[in-house]
Amino acid sequence: MNFIALDFETANSSKDSVCSIGMVEYEKGEVKREYYRLVKPKRNYFAPINVSIHGIRQEDVQDANEFEHLWENEIKHMVEGKLIIAHNAQFDMSVLRAVLTQYDLPYPMLAYNCTLNISKKTWSLPKYNLKAVSDHLGIHLNHHQALDDARAAARIFMHAAKDLNATTAKQLVEKTQTTNGMMYEGGYEPARRNSKKRAKKPSAYDYIAANADRSHPFYGSSFVLTGKLRGLKRDEAITQITSKGGRVQNYVEASTNYLVIGDKTYTDYLNGLLTEKLERAETLLAQGHSIELVPEEAFLTQIKEGS
Repeated sequence: MNFIALDFETANSSKDSVCSIGMVEYEKGEVKREYYRLVKPKRNYFAPINVSIHGIRQEDVQDANEFEHLWENEIKHMVEGKLIIAHNAQFDMSVLRAVLTQYDLPYPMLAYNCTLNISKKTWSLPKYNLKAVSDHLGIHLNHHQALDDARAAARIFMHAAKDLNATTAKQLVEKTQTTNGMMYEGGYEPARRNSKKRAKKPSAYDYIAANADRSHPFYGSSFVLTGKLRGLKRDEAITQITSKGGRVQNYVEASTNYLVIGDKTYTDYLNGLLTEKLERAETLLAQGHSIELVPEEAFLTQIKEGS
């Protein structure tokens, strides 16, 4: 059983704002090595909500290397040609793509899979976020510490292999009917879990207020809201969007520009628990569509500042 478990923590809602990375490499079913680094984001801004989740602050990374240095000197040779696993791999691999793009670095050649998907195919649980699956399996977890999260994902992968009598990573992928994602220079393919998809006809608030501010960034953009907003009522949020020339859709589709995420739902998202709208957004992002995931805090700031 050969693979590398990976976890990123980010400084803010931007996927390229890596502030820590943890990896655990398994070889023949045993831990070969562990890797943990704090990372100084290129745009060194730490959002309060992210700090409250992982506890890493700007001063903690003051003397840390930026990702480009770590990638070229330490990480790249570890992951190239390997199978990478992560819990909610769509998030972690989108972080990797974003930070590589930020530094104009080519994608490595690697395969990856998702222990969130594998968990759903292996156990019947009320929730499948990292904490819930770890609790079910008796895995000690210091959540949102990147190395500990990587350790937990690795142990989930090994537990699933044991329960399904899979002796290799390839067998586990086959038994769980999942499909490895791929990264390669110039592109990528998302990891998949075979499941039935429900089709919904999207509808929207298609009007634009007559006095809408045509200079506002919201003008002409389509929005979807997910999760309960704490800063204002949903109807108020819709009014704010439409008064600035935006449209509000009920469901995420290819034409969606922004998915606004309530505070608690955003925290759950970072924990690997996705709403149906977030799952749809991640799927469309993996297909190359441009949808920005906007935490409530950032949304409220944009409303007030108009930027």
